[in-house]
Amino acid sequence: ELIEIKHGFAFKGEFFSDNPPGDILLTPGNFAIGGGFKDDKFKYYSGPVPEEFILKGGDLLVTMTDLSKQGDTLGYPAIVPRSGTHRYLHNQRLGKVEIIKPSLVLKEYIYYLMRTDQYRNEVLASATGTTVKHTSPNRIKLFEFFLPSISEQRTIARILGSLDDKIELNRRMNETLEAMAHAIF
Repeated sequence: ELIEIKHGFAFKGEFFSDNPPGDILLTPGNFAIGGGFKDDKFKYYSGPVPEEFILKGGDLLVTMTDLSKQGDTLGYPAIVPRSGTHRYLHNQRLGKVEIIKPSLVLKEYIYYLMRTDQYRNEVLASATGTTVKHTSPNRIKLFEFFLPSISEQRTIARILGSLDDKIELNRRMNETLEAMAHAIF
């Protein structure tokens, strides 16, 4: 009732590359376990691109396929980062979440809702496939949840966003400290 999930495009493999130049073709590998965006490994695409499959910063995506046996990232969300230098492409194994009732639900709230254990358990329980796990927009949209007011959603998203920012800052500080320790020793 609140969202639609649009499938991505089947980009031609002959235009894929592990190195630039090209647009960044997002894959389930760009999703962190537990949700969120990972930018440590990109696929690049240098072929023709249908305009409707160019993502904007702030778009909400969800993984529809997972190659791991445990379904590590299946159904988890990520928000496309804002970038003035790269174009991100909406690949076929990802769903783009579109809010159809913005007066009732915030995209940021849906993002954090898609990171809860209740949602995750339902996605995994309804997944198909043994080696490669799959879900579908309809299965995701069947998830029922408590919907607080918009102001409460905004507060929840702001608090969780602040915690995510602090966690990311701590992660980067740890990387810097580890690099310094390696340099000293």
